[in-house]
Amino acid sequence: MITRIFSGITGVEIASVSELIFFLLPGVTLPQDHGAMLFWQISSSSSSSQNPMQSTPFSRGNGTTTEFELIGYISNDKPSGALRTGWATNDTLSSALNSPSAIITINLGVSIEPMASIQNIVIEPKTTTHVAKKIALDLFNYMSSFDTGSGGGNMMTVPKNVFDRWLSRFEAKAKIDPNFFMKNNS
Repeated sequence: MITRIFSGITGVEIASVSELIFFLLPGVTLPQDHGAMLFWQISSSSSSSQNPMQSTPFSRGNGTTTEFELIGYISNDKPSGALRTGWATNDTLSSALNSPSAIITINLGVSIEPMASIQNIVIEPKTTTHVAKKIALDLFNYMSSFDTGSGGGNMMTVPKNVFDRWLSRFEAKAKIDPNFFMKNNS
């Protein structure tokens, strides 16, 4: 097993990175029956430190680091791939990015492993269920603000155009911040 860790993706734009392109350089091959696995982790440190170089994932101090998570893999048979990060919907990353005093870094790790080991690791499919719930909650909260209360107990009475108004509002906010609905703590 050969493992390398790379550090350096920082800034509030991290969540907007939806895919990483992972590839073997032309003329480069992996050892026979091996693949390269790509992992990521969140490293945060306090912005109050004087030297930003002190805030590496290998330093000790006021920072926190998550466990590495698998993004995907490549092999000699599949020498490249566009791998989905899922960072836009990651609650831990979202919380870290919303912390005013934290400097967030995404560390990438590459591990060369036998294909037998790689095939035994199950990559959980990224689902959009969490995103759909957040969008539906945003719609519900918006519609609730128009409820006249005249529907009684379990009924909501809203204007006929409430959905169109919500969609216009949603699209306008999404142009400014594509992940605004994920930042709602509800």
